[in-house]
Amino acid sequence: MISVRDPSKFGNLLGVIFTEYEGGKSTTELTIEEKHLNIGGTVHGGVINALCDIALSAAVTSAFKDKEEVVVTLQMNVNFLRPGTLGDKFIAKAEVIKMGSKIIYVEGAIRNAQGKLIAKASGDWYVKSH
Repeated sequence: MISVRDPSKFGNLLGVIFTEYEGGKSTTELTIEEKHLNIGGTVHGGVINALCDIALSAAVTSAFKDKEEVVVTLQMNVNFLRPGTLGDKFIAKAEVIKMGSKIIYVEGAIRNAQGKLIAKASGDWYVKSH
């Protein structure tokens, strides 16, 4: 198990911590603070979307751990299923499902520490040529 910050810097801004990053799988965690809340007092959808993007992207890049591939999100679908609140610990797990030479399909989900499903996500990532 690893415990590191997101090398992209944006994840650091949010407070994302990586706890798994290996072989097409990733696990990230985020403890919800005031800065993550919307005007209604629940977690902002942009935070949930960003955490999904970070987790799914990490699953993809972990598959290229020994290479210097650059990947970008082509498209991502997020289903928001339950609100999050102040103090929640979000755990996002993602896994590469199909890996082509240029297009990679990934799925993931965010759960709170009690195991309740917050959001599901899936998408396609593109491997850019150097």
